[in-house]
Amino acid sequence: MSRRDRTWGYWTEQKLGMLAEYLPAFTTASQRARTTLYLDLFAGDVANTSRVTGQEIDGSPRVALNATPPLSVVRLFELPGQAERLEAQLRAEYPGRDLRVYAGDCNQTIDQALADLTQYNWAPTFALVDQYAAEIRWDTLAKLAAFKRLGKPKAELWLLFAASMLPRGLGGDDLDAIAAFADRITEMYGTRDWREAYEARVRGLLSGRGLRDELANLMRWRIENDLGYRVTHAFEMKNTRGMPLYSMIFATDHDAGNKIMRHIYGRAAERQPQMRAEAVARIQADREAREGTLVLFDPLVPQVKPMDLYVHVPPNEPYRLPKG
Repeated sequence: MSRRDRTWGYWTEQKLGMLAEYLPAFTTASQRARTTLYLDLFAGDVANTSRVTGQEIDGSPRVALNATPPLSVVRLFELPGQAERLEAQLRAEYPGRDLRVYAGDCNQTIDQALADLTQYNWAPTFALVDQYAAEIRWDTLAKLAAFKRLGKPKAELWLLFAASMLPRGLGGDDLDAIAAFADRITEMYGTRDWREAYEARVRGLLSGRGLRDELANLMRWRIENDLGYRVTHAFEMKNTRGMPLYSMIFATDHDAGNKIMRHIYGRAAERQPQMRAEAVARIQADREAREGTLVLFDPLVPQVKPMDLYVHVPPNEPYRLPKG
């Protein structure tokens, strides 16, 4: 299946819905500045197909360009080939918008992009880092954090952090592939400290849940203590079985951003169980249809009460292996 034919799970729809909620609130809160800047480091396609409904869902580029009040400056990053297609389609759909797609690895093109944007280094800035596993590098995050003029709030970061993908990438029998992936994880963190929690899991000192929590905690700790952000929030996305897939880590220096995303995370926590139930019901109905079972009515979706409410908890000191 090609990237362009890939379908999205309900959790991706929820993530994009949260982005669609946040960006208008961000531009509204920034109206006095008159200029806003949006960066999307793994832009993807303008749309894909919902795995739940089969309908087309707008990707993050469209979500950003559809935000009202509008974002002033939109800069996207994609690999060659896809970048050219994406820019051509967006320019046709959104004529007159200040947008550009940088072609290549965002870790390599970020320097030129930020140099081109120097005139906006005072403007409210939001950066979406929607990676898959460990594609972003720490020095890229550091460049984003240092982009704004001294005295201005840092560029807000919204980072997909797939803690569950990291141990998976370190499994198997291909030692060269394992070593290469371990190097990628170190480049993403900018430190080898993640190995403390991983080694604890290997020794049985941490559970799988404990390892995921410690890996996400380390990233938040580094963003706050090494990049200097005032606050981070983490919202966990789950699959249809209720298992964690990844967390969306939000970092901001601004009181408004903190308040807005805290509210959005709270609403997302309330909605998630019902969205998951609807996805499960649709999957079951599709399975019955494929097996030839006569389905007379739309799938019955149970009404699920929210179980987990979002509570902000600051990151802790990073995990260290017990001595001795």
